Amino acid sequence: MLFYASYDRSWKIIDMAINDDSGGSKWSNDLFLDSIRLQGDAAADRCLTQLHDVLRKEDFSDLFQRLNTNTAVLSNEIPEPLHAFLTSTMNLPLLEAHPIDRERIKRGQRVFMTHAFPCALVLLTKSLPEGYAAPNLSTVLNLSNNLSQRPYRRILGVLQMLINVSAVGGFDPSGKALITVPKIRLLHAGVRKIVREHLPHYEARYGVPVNLEDQLGTVMGFSYLVISGLKQLRIGLSAEQAEDWYYLWRIVAQMMGIHPEGQPDSSEYVPKNLTEAQEFYASYMRRHYVEAGQNPEGVELATVNLRMLNDLLPQTPLRRLGIQILPRIYMEELMGRAGCERIGIKPVRFLYLTKWLVTTFPSIWSRLWNVVDRVDSSQHLHENISHVFFQSLIHREFNGEITFHIPDTLEELRRLT
Repeated sequence: MLFYASYDRSWKIIDMAINDDSGGSKWSNDLFLDSIRLQGDAAADRCLTQLHDVLRKEDFSDLFQRLNTNTAVLSNEIPEPLHAFLTSTMNLPLLEAHPIDRERIKRGQRVFMTHAFPCALVLLTKSLPEGYAAPNLSTVLNLSNNLSQRPYRRILGVLQMLINVSAVGGFDPSGKALITVPKIRLLHAGVRKIVREHLPHYEARYGVPVNLEDQLGTVMGFSYLVISGLKQLRIGLSAEQAEDWYYLWRIVAQMMGIHPEGQPDSSEYVPKNLTEAQEFYASYMRRHYVEAGQNPEGVELATVNLRMLNDLLPQTPLRRLGIQILPRIYMEELMGRAGCERIGIKPVRFLYLTKWLVTTFPSIWSRLWNVVDRVDSSQHLHENISHVFFQSLIHREFNGEITFHIPDTLEELRRLT
């Protein structure tokens, strides 16, 4: 049974979970998972509080507008608390007491860049909407109204993060990933503050806002669920490629603060391989996913997401032939009927040949590009085209690369992209 304790009892529960000897993996152990629900990101929260102490409100609001997500150079002009936080967090952690394997990072990044289009398809029709079935997530997401008001911009914000993490070189000393991750941590700190101010009953029901379990569940959406979706689409990742992609996100998870407080080199809170990731995600679904009638905010988010996917389809006469059913077909294929029904999406009945053709297309696309990659002497053509295409979408919408902001009020959270 899922147990939510009051915040002042959190350390007692954490101690109980660490010392639990009941047997079985911790990724199925509700006591352990409850313990990480009671933990947020103390370092980011402290930095946020210190910034409030040293900055005027208008300076605070403008701070992250001057810090581009893709600029890893630390300026002496930024406030000392922020400088100290970035300096301490822009480092690659140890994984299970071992230094990071940089060659494996590159292999993991190439998995995304050489399968970018099917990865994006899985993210849009599985990873993101599947999470709406958890009211602990949908309640926070719906607070900003960002998805319903600016869905395209929000999705491109997620895509910018993926490019920063997945582009080869992202974890080099001046790489984009090293600055992106700590800024997201500060964004989450702002969200925790706002949720506590505007949703006073949230913590008693769901635990700390943007807690470590929910963050880990989100990381699974970018890693385990993407791999699972690619397999469902018969893309044909090898076991080694799948683990290399997951390895990349293990690093991101630890850098995001998913570790015991003050122990950035501890891998205790992150599944070490896809087998453990699958076990954790099954537990997360069991603990948090509910039926549509119990989660109206999740249904609303899913409806808006589906509408956005339909709007992204080409504005051609094909719409008269029912092309708008394509997102629902992919959602049904990747999430299953039960998964669609949990978020209020009606499955597509009959049309068996259409479904087969639609769901076979990604594997054909991938095989064609595999042929191109084999004859490409640089072995980077597909990767470069994917990067240019996605970055051009972001540039068109944002007139440049996306910046993250620290939201300080509900109004600022609703403007955040």
